[in-house]
Order: sequence, then C-alpha cells, then structure tokens
Amino acid sequence: MRIALWTGGSLLALVLVVVAVVGWWAHNLVNEVGHLSKGVIGAQSGLQKTLPISNAPAVALVIGSDYRAGDAAGGSRSDTLMLVRIDPRTKYISLLSLPRDLYVTIPGYGVDKINAAYSDGGYKLALRTVENATGVKPNYLVTVDFKGFRDLVDKFHGVYVPVDQFYYHVNVAGQEQYSQVDIPPGYQLLNGTNALAYARYRHTDSDFYRNARQQVFLHAFSQRASSQLHGIGLDQLKTLHDVANTIASNVQVTGPNGAPSITTMVELATTAYAIKDRVITSRLNATVAGDVTNSYVEATPEAMRAAVFAFMHPESMRPPTNTLPGKAANGPKVPRFKPKVDPTTTPVTTVNGNGTPGAAAKGGAALMTWGYPVTVSLNPAPAFTFRQSVVYYRSGDQQAAADVAAILGGAVTKPITTTYKTYASQGLVVVLGKSFTGKLAHVASKSTTGLPSDVTRDSTTYRADFQAANGPANFPVLYPTVRQDASTFVPWVHSPIRTYNIKEAGGGNNSLYAYWGYNGIAGSYWGIEETRFTNAPILANPDQRRRLDGRTYQFYFNGSHIHMVAFIENGTAYWVQNTLRDDMSNADMIAIARSLKPVK
Repeated sequence: MRIALWTGGSLLALVLVVVAVVGWWAHNLVNEVGHLSKGVIGAQSGLQKTLPISNAPAVALVIGSDYRAGDAAGGSRSDTLMLVRIDPRTKYISLLSLPRDLYVTIPGYGVDKINAAYSDGGYKLALRTVENATGVKPNYLVTVDFKGFRDLVDKFHGVYVPVDQFYYHVNVAGQEQYSQVDIPPGYQLLNGTNALAYARYRHTDSDFYRNARQQVFLHAFSQRASSQLHGIGLDQLKTLHDVANTIASNVQVTGPNGAPSITTMVELATTAYAIKDRVITSRLNATVAGDVTNSYVEATPEAMRAAVFAFMHPESMRPPTNTLPGKAANGPKVPRFKPKVDPTTTPVTTVNGNGTPGAAAKGGAALMTWGYPVTVSLNPAPAFTFRQSVVYYRSGDQQAAADVAAILGGAVTKPITTTYKTYASQGLVVVLGKSFTGKLAHVASKSTTGLPSDVTRDSTTYRADFQAANGPANFPVLYPTVRQDASTFVPWVHSPIRTYNIKEAGGGNNSLYAYWGYNGIAGSYWGIEETRFTNAPILANPDQRRRLDGRTYQFYFNGSHIHMVAFIENGTAYWVQNTLRDDMSNADMIAIARSLKPVK
C-alpha cells in the first residue's frame, strides 16, 4: 500500500511539473511567434479591425518567401500566397491559392504579377493587393520562410506525400538554372529539402499545378502531424518542443492589434486540429497568357467571384455522396425489393385514374425503369375517382400484379373486369389513383456493370507491366482491367512500374506505384498505389464507404471531386489517386478502382 501511494504521489507530482513547464514554455513560444518584424507590424492596418468571436469563421493570408521572417523584402517576390479560412460552425477549412503569376492591379504600381506586390511594398502592399483582387479582408497575416518550412518537416521526421510523377532536374552548364530535384513517384516519406522542392516545383507544368502541389502537401502535412502528435504523451514532448521552437523561430502571426493572445492561438489550433480532415480546396479557373519571355495568368472577374464564393462557403462544395454507387458500408442493411416475376416478361398498360395531367405517362416511365414493357393509354379511366392505384390482372398474372403494386406503393390488385380488358389485349392494366404522386415506393437498382463513355474494358493492355511488378513485389499485385481512353501510361525509368520499400510497412518491396498522363495536360498525372502500409496517414478518415463487388471502398473527396478511391484486402492497401487538380471524372475514378483484379 505504501509503495502504491508513493508511486501515485510521484506520478501526480510529475504531471504537475510537466504541466507547469509546458505552460511556461508555451507562453514564451507564443511571445516569440508574436515578435514581429517592422514589415509585419506595418501590415496590421490592412487587416480586419475587429477579430471574430471564438465560434465565428477566421481568415488568414499566408505569405511564404525565401527571406527570413525579420528581413526586408529586398527585391524578392513572394513565392506563395494562400488564403486559409477556418469555420468552427460548419467545421470546414477552405483554401484558395493565388497563382504568383496572376495579373492584377497593384495599388500605386499598375498591372503586374501578384507576387510583385511583395517586392514593391512588402507585406502591407501584398495584403492590400490580395484584398483588391479577391474582395476578402483577412483577420490574420501569417508569414513563413523556406528554412522554417524545411526545418519543420524534418522535426516531424518527414511527411508522407502521394508523389504523382517523377520530379527530376539536374542543372547543366549553358542551360536554364533552377532548383535541382530528384523525387521518384509514389507514396513516400519526404524530408524537408525534398518536400520544399516538391511544393515549389513548376518548371514543366504551370502555377496551377504548383498551387495544387502545395495544397496536397498541406493536407499530407496535417495528416503527418496528427499521426505524430495524437494523444500527446511524455515520449512526444521532445517532438512537440522541437516543432514549436521551429515555428516560433520562422513564423510570424499577427492580427489587427498585434500578435494573437495565447488563448486565441490555442483556440485556433485546437479548432484546426479538430476539423483537419474537412479541407476544401477552392479553384480559381484562370488561363495562361503572354509569351515565352513573359507568361502570366489571367482570371475573369466572374471566375474570381466563383472561387471566392466557394472559399467563403465551403459547405456548398460538400461531397456529392448521394451519387456514389451502392449503400453506405456503415449504414443499416436495407434489403432491396426484388420482383418475383421477371419484369421484362410482363406487359403493362398505364391508365390515368386520378385526373392529374400526364399521370399515365409518368407512371409508365417510372415502371419502365424496372424493365416493364409499358404502353401508355391515351384513354383515361371512365372516372377520376380512384383513391388508390389498382393493378388489374388476368389469369396467371396475380404474382406479377403483386410485384407492381408493391413497387407503386399504396396500390391494390384486382382481377381484370370487362371494362379494363378493352385497354389492353394482354398483361396488366394499371389505373393510377390519387395515391400515386410520381414517386415509386421501391426504386430500381442502377446497373453496376456499365462504364463511363471514356473508359473501355481492357484486360490485356496493362497486364504484362503489372505481371513484371508481381515478381519483385511481396504482396498480391492487382491490375486495372479497363483503359481510360484519354490517358497515356508512363513507364518508370528503371522498369514499367516502380516497386519500392516503405520502411514503416516492413521489409522488401512492399509497395508499387504506376501512373498515367491525362489528356496531354502538362502536370496532369493520375496513379495507382499498392502497399503493405495499411495504416498510412493518407487512408485516415474517408468521407464515405461503400460495399461493392465484395469490397469496402473508401472515398476521399475534394469538394465535389473524388480525389482518391481506396480499399484494403489481403493485408494490402490499394488506391487510385486523381491528378493534382482532380482532372479525372468521378465516374472514371470509380470505374478504375472497381476494375482492379489479381494478376495471374
């Protein structure tokens, strides 16, 4: 008993000491984050004068550059301009990236690329330019430098990123010199240097895809942080300490009256953490203009208004999960009605018995969705006094009539009379009463075998490439048995498909990645990942699950677009990931995922 009490007392004392130390340490870190440069202090007047209450939405402008937080702009240009909105009420985080080559009016300097505002007038002019271009006046300004970005990623021991293609460039004398990069394709852990190269890359595509890369990375970073810091314990305090110190040294945060209080910082951080998996990306539909020596990006006022509306109202971009095939995998199992008599063998004639114009045609169209051959009678019933719909049947058709009555709902069956024999020489005669409102009690199941018009069933084109990967891979390899007609398979440098190791998934070649270029668009690549890493951060918190084809598919949306479809079987995770800008249609994504079959 004495030992137990002594141990308990020691533990309590330790907890109190830890709480005191962390509280003191956090207070000092917040003060350090609030140690603002002159340029940031000068920008405060451009923020909303009054901060929102704790449960109201808050908007921040994030500016990233290659200059240290305390330095002057010095002629540099901001590399990243991103609006971030956190809404505790709707529980959404929304992002709007502004291409750095976007042509806008810079107050006092005329029309130029938006990132020139930072070099022309620092944070204050950049903030004012963004407000003029979007109509959004932020509550907060957040600045971060590239060194801090690299250090932060390294403090988390890297970030797992779904790299969509092979990023490679080595500078050669006499040719254009820019950031060197060598990142193979596939889901993998990126260190700070490679993560920054990935997020900044744009030399073979465009600003649009670079913005998308930054948003993909931001989402991946939040997943990594969640997996590293969930359930904070003593063993994680060092990571938390290192991360927080890195933020304090490289990030500045200010509101209209200076740095936020520790209470406000904690509220914003905990809200963002709680809704971290409800991130919506708003797209700015812009076009590339100019020439080789001076390319820039243009967006119409209508395009900007649409992007800003989606950013400010992310709930309007909720995933259209009602369009997914099948029932929710976690929902109640509701048996689907199945007619006992094949509908295609049962002729039906519909008759208007309620006086509503078009009732017979509407009822006929509804029954045709079940496969019934329907004839719509041009002659109504002798009287419009039918309260219930009546299904008249001939000898031997009683069960078929019961099927139709169940499908209609609120209908009864009766032997056919002489009057209604004149409406049809065979089959059922359905007189639609006032109980028929246009909707059926049972809706016909949609076909699950059809493919989108741009997807072709093909079990041979990719089979040999995946068979070649099946040898070095130490897991069951699946291959797509369809072909997306606008896509071109991109072989890996050393083999058709990259097989590799993810350390956290065990030894050997426990992963593979295959990818395709989509529709000839520079930077547009989609891919298939297969890995033993079944607890990968990217798989956390799907938006929806559906049970189809004997598998439970997990769907991950970005607004109205499916960004990823995944499933796990035989101790292996398989997923199809959309392009960076979700160029592939939802129907195509579903068709490809459902087509995956074992290589034999």
